[in-house]
Amino acid sequence: MTTSAQPALSISPGWSLVLGILLVIAGALAIAFPVMAAVAAALYVGWFALIAGVLELVVAIRTRSEPNFGWRLVEAAVYLVLGFLLVRNPIVGAASLALIVGALIAASGVVEIMLAVRHKPGKGWGWLLTSGIVSIIFAVLIVIGWPMGSLVLIGYLVGFQIIMAGVARIAMGLGARQRQPAPA
Repeated sequence: MTTSAQPALSISPGWSLVLGILLVIAGALAIAFPVMAAVAAALYVGWFALIAGVLELVVAIRTRSEPNFGWRLVEAAVYLVLGFLLVRNPIVGAASLALIVGALIAASGVVEIMLAVRHKPGKGWGWLLTSGIVSIIFAVLIVIGWPMGSLVLIGYLVGFQIIMAGVARIAMGLGARQRQPAPA
C-alpha cells in the first residue's frame, strides 16, 4: 500500500515569524483599544463593500444583455449602500454588527437548549443545556450593553482573531524552521 504525502507548503520561516509577531502585537493593541479596533473593522468592511459595489456595477453594465442584469444591479446597489453607510458612520456599523452577533449567539443558545431537552436522558445533556443558557446570557449582555459595550465586544473579537492569526503564523514559521535542513 502506497501513501502519497502532501507536499509541504513552502514558507519562509523568518518572514512568517515576523508576520506572526506583528499580528500578535496588532491584536494586543486591538484588545487594548477595542472601540478603535471595532471602528477600523467597520471601515475595512465598508471600503471593501464600496469596491465590490463598483466592480459589480461595472460587470453589470458590461453584461447588460445577459439575463441577470437586473440582479447584478441590485447586488451592486446593496454593496454600494452598505459600504457608504459603513464608511460614513463606522461606529453605528460596528454597533449594528454587534447586534447581529448577539442575535446569532441567542439563536444558537435556543437551539442548544432544545437539543439538550430532546437528549435529556442521554449522557452530556446537562453540558449542552448549560452551553445554551450561557449563550443566551451572553446575548442578553450584548443587548444590555448596546451600543457602547457592543463596540468593545467587536473590538475584542477582532483583537482575539488577529492574535490567533499571529499565533498560527508563528507556529507555521517554527514548524518550517524545524523542517529545514541545517546548512552544510
